[in-house]
Amino acid sequence: MDEFESIYNKYFKDVYLYIKSMSKNEDTAEEITAETFFKAMQSLDSFKGTCNIRIWLCQIAKNCYFTYLRKNKNNIG
Repeated sequence: MDEFESIYNKYFKDVYLYIKSMSKNEDTAEEITAETFFKAMQSLDSFKGTCNIRIWLCQIAKNCYFTYLRKNKNNIG
């Protein structure tokens, strides 16, 4: 858990700003960032280290954001 806490502390702002730049909404960015780290924590054991962990986290974040858009397509815009 210490390893994940370190990852969270180091990359939270990067992931948040990445999603905020896509969503243009602070509340959405906070929600997606929280979901991103929840999913990352669940699958940290499957991270192979073949890419930078920031890239891995941002890929998870992007997928979470696109899922969010699909689920909320009638409530956006």
